[in-house]
Amino acid sequence: MAARTALISDIHGNAPALQAVLADIEAAGCNQVFFLGDLINGVDPHGCVQLLRGWSAERSIPLTCITGNAESYLTTPDRASLPRQAEAWNQEVLALVQWFEDHLTQEDLAWIDTLPATLLWQANGQSACLVHDSPLERLEVEHSADPQIRPEHREWFFHGRGISPDLTGAALDELLAYMRAENIDSLFSGHTHQAFWQEFGDRLVCNVGSVGAPLDGDPRPAWVSLAEGSGEVLIHRVSYDLSQQLERIDRTLDYPGFALPQSRERYKLWIKTGRHWKDQLND
Repeated sequence: MAARTALISDIHGNAPALQAVLADIEAAGCNQVFFLGDLINGVDPHGCVQLLRGWSAERSIPLTCITGNAESYLTTPDRASLPRQAEAWNQEVLALVQWFEDHLTQEDLAWIDTLPATLLWQANGQSACLVHDSPLERLEVEHSADPQIRPEHREWFFHGRGISPDLTGAALDELLAYMRAENIDSLFSGHTHQAFWQEFGDRLVCNVGSVGAPLDGDPRPAWVSLAEGSGEVLIHRVSYDLSQQLERIDRTLDYPGFALPQSRERYKLWIKTGRHWKDQLND
């Protein structure tokens, strides 16, 4: 059996889902793992950091990670001087990021601080770009020029659209043009929690989906494998015991936004259905 590389993303503090995916990755014989961001933004940030890093170290399977939104927010310097702090959305994000920081160890925080935002990787003799949302959105953050926002705070005020299966038209053309200009043969991303892959001529675009909180109508964790040599891409879905995560949500009463029982129930509905609770209000 040809060796395979595993690509995972968007764990969102869901340790039981991560445990199931890592077991599946090991059973598939993968010899390295790439993680594409958003590990900590959920009810068990420390547990997920320890599980992912410990699993890799115990099995001597190389692990390479990049940041997602949550890790970028967490490492934002001097959050006390962020503009527009009185706005409700900003108060919510500040409280959430502080909760993550309070529930991570100094070792966790130091490791997260070392992670890059993007990565170029040679796979099967071709160049692959690994990014959480989109390489064009990374450029958008880098070149934004709002005079009221310091460069180190740009990421805080930016939330990209990411790459979804329905990407078409000018947006798709712009992405493929960028890939050709930068000699990128394959692009792997997360962020939208919707697993798919598609070839556009000689270019491959793949979203590896979400381990902890899918948003494609299937609550099973998703991960992607890439075969060495052939370049075959496979999307894997894994069953796990959702009750463990649902119980953890019920126990984590201090998680920002969970003070009201209906908030916790809505979050649990997302985990159980693979659809955001807002999309289910009118069902």
